[in-house]
Amino acid sequence: MQFWKFSTSAIAALLASVALVSAAGGDEPAIASPDSAVLQLTAENFKQSLEENPLMLVEFFAPWCGHCKTLGPEFSKAADELKVSHPDLALAQVNCVDHEDVCRSHEIRGYPTLKLTRGLSQPPQDYEGPRDAAGIVDYMVKMSQPAVTTVTDVPAFIKKTKEEIKPYVVQILPKAAHAKSADFNQTFTSIANAGRSERTHYSLEDDKSIAKFGKLINADISGDKPQYLLIHPGQLDDVRVFDGETFTIEDFSEWAANAQVPDFGDINRETYLVYMGSTLPLGYYFYNTAEERADVADFFASKGKELRGKMNFVALDATQFGRHAEILSMDPEIVPLFAIQDNTTGRKYGIDQSEHPSPSTETIEEFVEKFLAGEAEAIVKSEPLPTPEDEDYDENVTKLVAHNYNDVLADDSKTSLSSTLLHGVATSVVVAKLDHTLNDVDMLDNIEGYPTIIFYPANGTRDPKTGLRVGIVYEDARDFGSFKEFIDEKKVSDAAQDSEEGGGRGG
Repeated sequence: MQFWKFSTSAIAALLASVALVSAAGGDEPAIASPDSAVLQLTAENFKQSLEENPLMLVEFFAPWCGHCKTLGPEFSKAADELKVSHPDLALAQVNCVDHEDVCRSHEIRGYPTLKLTRGLSQPPQDYEGPRDAAGIVDYMVKMSQPAVTTVTDVPAFIKKTKEEIKPYVVQILPKAAHAKSADFNQTFTSIANAGRSERTHYSLEDDKSIAKFGKLINADISGDKPQYLLIHPGQLDDVRVFDGETFTIEDFSEWAANAQVPDFGDINRETYLVYMGSTLPLGYYFYNTAEERADVADFFASKGKELRGKMNFVALDATQFGRHAEILSMDPEIVPLFAIQDNTTGRKYGIDQSEHPSPSTETIEEFVEKFLAGEAEAIVKSEPLPTPEDEDYDENVTKLVAHNYNDVLADDSKTSLSSTLLHGVATSVVVAKLDHTLNDVDMLDNIEGYPTIIFYPANGTRDPKTGLRVGIVYEDARDFGSFKEFIDEKKVSDAAQDSEEGGGRGG
């Protein structure tokens, strides 16, 4: 269940806004110069280009897109650098205005969208890395290297890891485990292939190297079974050891997503994916000055270490990212402040700013304990209930707010369509609109972009855990005819299903 959650795409846009040019873009065109090393792909040469370039980063763009214009020069610069240093690594563009069919076949929903391709044998991988030339070059070089680096020289390995800027993963595979644990090694290779854009993966496989490395870290890696470590840069004295009962891609990935979060750090354009990838509750401390952050750094670092696996803590510079406080239903003008977002339910909790305009560490600790005990009260943001006197009142469209949302969706006698614009489809259909930024509501669907349209069939299926009606996300064309056709089709299929299951319900 999602009690409105600030999605990763939304926070990405928020954080990127402080570092990128406005959406209007720069003076440079989005399309690369003909003199650039960037390949221009079309429906005619797309397949051939994949065959000829086993590793290629493809940008799907529109010439009018402001962010595409911002990215364009950096993308061209990266392509030119790679042509000299790594000529086997290619960068390419697809103009989605001129080649709409190509972009539609790759399900491109926004611009720019970047995808990494590895020939024709593997599906494209979404690119979520840096949008500057140096970052793109670094990413492509890393993607060209083996997914797992086998360590034979421990001192050289330690020297290399000092250059790491992200947490890295180490497999400990003693000789005694080589034969009987081959499946572990295969799983680790699959994990590394899937996560190579997120972190570097190493493997120590001879007993002498393992013994040397074991003297440098605070974890016991002796024994004859495989072990898996996640290490933050420069923190050999604080190694995190995978403790899952089974070693699967899913289990390890979930563990690593939480383990890679530092005990206390800043959330910014470079780190937001690390924090958003964790399923644990996230405590935000907003500050205005470096002194305010320094005053609480030791407290949060200690608390983060104490509550590993239960909760994460992050600092947020309010002078850059103060707007995010509004998403947490807090006042961005009263800083420092502390709030918690439960990343499982999306619910938000905050220390009362009127009583504690600059909360002490004692107040924060007490609030955290109350939250973990399930005793904190969630903040529920809602617009006022709609009335005919409202300026935006429309008798054809029901305005949903947090205070009436559950009541409207509880009426099984009518089909509901949560939308923004649609009038007079049918009397048995409730057409509704909801401003998600102003109302916190329970829902099963994780909203990743706006507008999102969800169809709730009459007498439809209910989630057994929450009792909420299960919706169908509408993904077809955004015009009246398509809406009406979709609703008529779903109403008919629902009625037929009710008749079959209920023996002609209602007669």
